[in-house]
Amino acid sequence: MSSWFLSLQFRLVAGFAVVLVLTLGAVSAYIGYSADRAVERLQLDVDQARSDRIQQIMLRSYSVSGNWESAQAVAETVGRLFGRHIVVADIRGRIVGDSQLRSGRPWQMGRPDQRFKSVRGQVGDVGSFLVQDSDGFEEFPEPRLSRFVVAINRSLIYAGIAAGLGGLLVVSILSRRTLTPVRALSTAARRLGGGDLSQRVPAPGNDEVGQLGHSFNSMAAGLEKAEQQRKNLVADVAHELRTPLSNIQGYVEAMRDGVLEPDQATLDTVHAQTMHLGRLVEDLRLLAQTEAEDFALDLDMESLNEVIRRSVEGFRARSSSLAVGLRIDIPDELPMLLMDRTRISQVLGNLLENAVRHSSSGGEVNVVAGVSEGRVVVTVADGGDGIAPEDIAHVFDRFYRADPSRTRATGGAGLGLTIAKKIVEAHGGEIRAESVKGQGSRFIFELPVTREGVG
Repeated sequence: MSSWFLSLQFRLVAGFAVVLVLTLGAVSAYIGYSADRAVERLQLDVDQARSDRIQQIMLRSYSVSGNWESAQAVAETVGRLFGRHIVVADIRGRIVGDSQLRSGRPWQMGRPDQRFKSVRGQVGDVGSFLVQDSDGFEEFPEPRLSRFVVAINRSLIYAGIAAGLGGLLVVSILSRRTLTPVRALSTAARRLGGGDLSQRVPAPGNDEVGQLGHSFNSMAAGLEKAEQQRKNLVADVAHELRTPLSNIQGYVEAMRDGVLEPDQATLDTVHAQTMHLGRLVEDLRLLAQTEAEDFALDLDMESLNEVIRRSVEGFRARSSSLAVGLRIDIPDELPMLLMDRTRISQVLGNLLENAVRHSSSGGEVNVVAGVSEGRVVVTVADGGDGIAPEDIAHVFDRFYRADPSRTRATGGAGLGLTIAKKIVEAHGGEIRAESVKGQGSRFIFELPVTREGVG
């Protein structure tokens, strides 16, 4: 129970209760004050209207007889009618009528708060009268208008209590429903932090809570994918390292036990495995560099034309040994690019190595370059068997090999295209693969042309 008092729901309910109390208090104070002022004005208006009616009655009585002979009878009648003590005086100030004269409580002069009002006829003042609270109507007192204010305040209190209880109930229900996804998110986050990366939360709607749920699910999916990639990377690296190490170990143990002679052929085999192991380690090091946050390029304005020609010439010997032709189709001058010459050479080297390796004997590798929409586009196409459609989307994945029939020694470790993709993207470019099964493959990368290069 104590944890509930520390929850967000309790704070929402408590905050609503405080706001409700302050609001109702302010409204009640304002309405009470306004009602008091309104009642005071209404009481004055009522007293004035009563005084005007009494004056009118007195004036009619005087007008009928032309004197105040009936003033006593009229005062008694009006006094009983309005429940007031009525005193009438003539023009000389003599008392000619007193509604309580016969009750033994006549009017007495000398009280400073007793002021007579004039009775004005057509020819001027004909007398005056006084109206004051009567002492003879205690059994039938007039209801006070102040009771109206008390009734309003009481109604406000009852309505406030009812509205407060109803509001608290509604807020409790709504906050509970609103915070249910947050509680589920908190539970899922706690389990995710404990290592359960399969956690997901329902994320209905497009409000803030729903967007938070979608963000959490995306984050959890990303973490799960990253963890799976990490496991796959560790497994792939272990597998890639185990194969050449096992071969080297086997040959060394065989030579130590006298099973194999340490002749030139055996040493060449061990050396080839060692070289393969070295290339794998270097590829892993380069991949780690390209994926590091502090990966930096040594950028300078360079000629891509020259880089392409040097890279192709560097593969002439290897392609000739495999009976694969190399052909270049590029303009004499390409725009200067802001690039890292060494890294772009690595990209071309990886693409050419991949194309030469996958081309059949007698085939040809074409390197084509041109300018399109402010970008230099370079295409490396081979005449191999092509890549299946289901493999195109994965050719740039680490350790992915579209042709599983190739051995690790002849097919590479599957890191070259991944490294090429990282380097091209670091330059602000794009790289993609296109292929039709049985008709070869094309690897295309684009690099942006800067204003300096255009000029």
